[in-house]
Amino acid sequence: MKRENRWESYSRQINREEVMEDIKTLIDQMNEEQKELVLKSFTNEEACALGIQMYQKALKENKPIVISITKNRKQIFYAAMEGTSKNNEDWVRRKENTVYDFEKSSYEMKLSMDLKQDDMWNRYGLEKGDYAQAGGSIPVFVSGTGMIGTVTVSGMAQSEDHAFVTEALKTLK
Repeated sequence: MKRENRWESYSRQINREEVMEDIKTLIDQMNEEQKELVLKSFTNEEACALGIQMYQKALKENKPIVISITKNRKQIFYAAMEGTSKNNEDWVRRKENTVYDFEKSSYEMKLSMDLKQDDMWNRYGLEKGDYAQAGGSIPVFVSGTGMIGTVTVSGMAQSEDHAFVTEALKTLK
């Protein structure tokens, strides 16, 4: 068994510190982004229009995703593109649970747990089958009201899922 020299260990420690700093920066960016995404209203009609817009973009870009928009845990819009499976639907449900319980994006929760070198199931005693520690679900906040729903995507890499939802929500501003 090869023994690691102290410089290799030090180098790995520096890389870990750089990664942790990158995660902190991403979380800060997400917090700023979330503040910018607070809406004046989010009616069922607006939710459906957003869902249709997301569906059309996914269709145009050939994205194999599931799209779900909820208000107060009630599903307002749902679409499953070609190439998706029941598994994507389950990811959506688990991501939404994470957002409803923590009122943060599921990607921020994943990064926060990475930063703490822990996971949600251990730290909060949650069931793996009910919560996802992965990006793709963002809370919908309405000014003067607070969090009222979620916009969720599953089917791509978690950072792509998160970006797809963020870009869609920005169109409502």
